[in-house]
Amino acid sequence: MKKLLIGITITLAAALSLISGIQDKPPYDPEKTFSIEALKGDLKILWDVLEEGHGGFDRYTPKEALRNEFAEVDKGLETPMTEFDFLTRILPLIADVKDGHTGAELSPAAAAFLDDQPAAFPFGLRFFGDQAFVFRDLSEGRILGEGAELLSVNGIATGEIVSGLAELISNDAGIRTRKLRQLEFPANFGRLFALRFGRPESFRIRFRPRGGGETKEVSVKGIKGKDVTKILFDRYPDAARRFPLYELSFRGDIAVLTIRGFANNPEKGSPAFTEFLGSAFRTLEEKKTPGLVIDLRVNGGGQDDLAKLLFAHVMDRPFLYYKALESKKDHYDLFRFTSISKADIEKLPSQVRKNARGWYDVLGHPNSGIQEPAAPRFTGKVAILIGGLSFSATGETTSLFHHHKKAVFFGEECGAGYYGNTSGLIVQATLPATGIQVRVPLVLYTMAVDGYPADRGIVPEFPAVPTIEDLLSGRDPVMEKALDWMKLP
Repeated sequence: MKKLLIGITITLAAALSLISGIQDKPPYDPEKTFSIEALKGDLKILWDVLEEGHGGFDRYTPKEALRNEFAEVDKGLETPMTEFDFLTRILPLIADVKDGHTGAELSPAAAAFLDDQPAAFPFGLRFFGDQAFVFRDLSEGRILGEGAELLSVNGIATGEIVSGLAELISNDAGIRTRKLRQLEFPANFGRLFALRFGRPESFRIRFRPRGGGETKEVSVKGIKGKDVTKILFDRYPDAARRFPLYELSFRGDIAVLTIRGFANNPEKGSPAFTEFLGSAFRTLEEKKTPGLVIDLRVNGGGQDDLAKLLFAHVMDRPFLYYKALESKKDHYDLFRFTSISKADIEKLPSQVRKNARGWYDVLGHPNSGIQEPAAPRFTGKVAILIGGLSFSATGETTSLFHHHKKAVFFGEECGAGYYGNTSGLIVQATLPATGIQVRVPLVLYTMAVDGYPADRGIVPEFPAVPTIEDLLSGRDPVMEKALDWMKLP
C-alpha cells in the first residue's frame, strides 16, 4: 500500500445512506445477464480509464499488445453474460498491465452475495511451485488435516488450478511469488476459485496425507466466504495474534529489526515509526552491533518517506531515491466514473507541473530530490529477508539497498518490481453497466536505480523458502540462513 497523495473519503452519513440504499434494493440476482452492447460498453470504458489515467499502463506490456488483447475479448463477447463471467474475462486483461496496485472486483452487491454462499474453499494452502499443501484446515471435522498435499479439486489438477487463478491476479511485472502468496489467504483463494471454476457447495478432493502414503479422495462441504476469518481465528488462535508493526530484538549480538508495515503502530503508547527507528539505530550504535537482519517478508508497504528513512540509516552519502514521479495529466475524464469530489479534483493542478515529455511531475513529495543520510548510521553487515508479500514502499527501499550494495538478500523473489510501481493517487472507477469496481493508480514511480532486469523483483543471493513441515513446526530456515551468514568472517 502507498500513502495517497489526495485523500478520497466517504463520510459516515454518505456510508449510512449507501447502506440504506442497498437494503431497499431487491436481492442480488447472480443469473442476471447483461447485453452484448452493455458488456462491450463496459470493456471500452475499462480501456479508456486505464489508457488515460494509469501512469504505468505500458510499463511492462506494450500498448499495442494490450490493445490486441482487449480486441480479442471484445470479439469474444457474443452472448449476454453475468457480472461474474464478465469479471473473469477482464481480470486477465488487467493482470497483463502487470501492476500490483491495479485491480478489479465485483460490485458491492455481487460481492456480498458471493460471501453469503457456502462456496468458499475450506482450506488455507501453502504453495510451492505447482504443489499445494494444507496449512489451515477449516473444513468440518478437519477432513484433510494440516500438511496434506492437495492433488486435485473437482477433477482439476492442482497445477491447472494455480495457473487458472494466477492469471486473474495483478502484480508488478507479473512476479509469480506474489501471486502464490496472495492465493495463500483463504478468502482470496475462495473468491478467485468461485470466479474461475464456479460456485460449488462441495468439493471433491484428491489428496496425499501428511507424511506420504496412498492418495485418498473425499467430498468436503464449502463454507461461507463471510465465515472464513471467524473459523480461521477460532480454530487457529495464533492466526488472530496481533503483532506490532515494528520491533527490535537480538539473537546473541546480532540485531533483528522486523518491520511489518511502514506506518505508525496503532497500539496505544507505541512510539511513532520515526522515533522507534531512531532509537533502534542508537541502540545498535551503543551496543556496537556487528550485524543487522531486517525482516520485511510480510511488509506490504505504507508511507514512502518512512521506507526511505530505513535506507537512509545505512547510506553513507547523499542519494537520489526517486528518479521521477509523474502523472499523465492534471485533469482526467475518467473522474466521472468515480466518486471523487469536485474539491479533490480542484487540488490536482497545484500538485503537478508539466515536464519536457508532456507528462506532469508530481510536486512536494518528501522523497523527491537529493536525500541525506540519517544518523546514527549503521556500518555493520546487513541482511534483508524478502518474499512475495514484500511490496510497494518495501520494494522501493529494498531496490535502493540492492542498487547501492548496502545489504544481501535472503528468501524468495521480492513481490515488488525493481524500478518502482504505479500508485500515489489511486482512484476507483465503476463500470456503469455491470457495476464492477476498477482501481486505477495515476502516479508512475521510477526509482533511481539501474542495471537490473526490467521485469523482475529482487532475486535473493541466498534463496530460501520454508517447507510445509517448517511452517507447521514453527521453524524459520530463512532467518536461520541469514543468522548463519552473519557468523561468517
